[in-house]
Amino acid sequence: MIKKENEKLKSSVSKVLSISANDPAIEYLIHSLEEKINSLNKKVMFEKMKRKNIYSVLNNISEAIMLVFYSEISDTLILDYANKSAQNLFVTEDFLGKTLSEILEDHNLIDIILKSYRQDKNISDEIIVYSPKKSFFHCEIKKIFLESENNQNYRIVVLRDITKEKEIELMRREFLTIMSHELKTPLTVIHGYSETLLMSDEKLSSQALRFLNIIEDESSRLTRLINDLLDISRLERKDYEYQFKEVNLSNLLKKMNMIFNSLTKEMDINILLEVEDDLTIIGDEDRLMQAIYNVLDNAIKFTHIKDSEKKEVYIRLYRENDEVILEIEDTGIGIPERERNKIFNLFYRVDKSRTRQVPGTGLGLYIVKQILEKHRAYIEVDSEENQGTLVKIIFKGGNENEASRYNS
Repeated sequence: MIKKENEKLKSSVSKVLSISANDPAIEYLIHSLEEKINSLNKKVMFEKMKRKNIYSVLNNISEAIMLVFYSEISDTLILDYANKSAQNLFVTEDFLGKTLSEILEDHNLIDIILKSYRQDKNISDEIIVYSPKKSFFHCEIKKIFLESENNQNYRIVVLRDITKEKEIELMRREFLTIMSHELKTPLTVIHGYSETLLMSDEKLSSQALRFLNIIEDESSRLTRLINDLLDISRLERKDYEYQFKEVNLSNLLKKMNMIFNSLTKEMDINILLEVEDDLTIIGDEDRLMQAIYNVLDNAIKFTHIKDSEKKEVYIRLYRENDEVILEIEDTGIGIPERERNKIFNLFYRVDKSRTRQVPGTGLGLYIVKQILEKHRAYIEVDSEENQGTLVKIIFKGGNENEASRYNS
């Protein structure tokens, strides 16, 4: 734009000079025009320097960055810019102005960019790129408006290489699976022998009985931990199959209430059930029961350790439009705001100084998250320190026609 304006001014000056070189008014005009040209030249140099600096910054970013637009004439994606990290993915050095299908060997990236155009929205996803080597990328595709002669519809593509993270994650899963299996057998033996000794008729000293009870309790605790780790290994596998069918969530919650009833009476905690009858969803009943058990168990444990006269846990189930909503609310110690977004992370436990009395490994809510994601449900947590916690689980749909949604 500045360059065109500069050329016009130069042309105007030439015409003026050809008319007269002695007229004072013309000389003043020429002087003004020359100043304008010099000013524009400075702007051009500044813009060139700024563009060069921007390119220098982009080329030193580790993420691959591309600017592409969709050509309706040729029905193709055309590359307008790529930084050095992005150029490592190309099969040719001559890439500017070329279509993506000409410079990329596999089409995973092309497919996801086209998806952004078809759905007319920003997209965030993980993709695998097989050339020049197999790599995993977290891909962000965003709509961007740029002034251009043809008003092309641009997309900026940002690829973050997560190959090392994926490899570490795979190693972690394999380690957890192997160690869990290796530890389970000796623990089962220890648990079995201690249980046999405790149940035998042989007279044991009070100290021996105390030691055996400790062995029994600790081996049981480790067994529960190992079972949780094995559960995580199974749930994280892509080929793990959930048994989806119609589940009467109302009846399942009433069953859960009966399971916890004797325990909560000993703790002097009241469970208040507000459940609409015969609310059904499509899901895996065993896994749903496991997820709800973990949430309810937390609610009871963190209510029990609070020094308060009012110790209540509320279970509510109701339908709202096309959603079935489960709420589990406690009157416990609550969760600090800074930790609320971390409670579903693997092995994460809320401030240990406040929860030392509560046994746990930080696996329960991670398992809940894995199960609910497979059910395409989402979970909301609202909590206030020393006031309690509300966990809301929202299931979309809630009828037999929803079954195909999970099996697609």
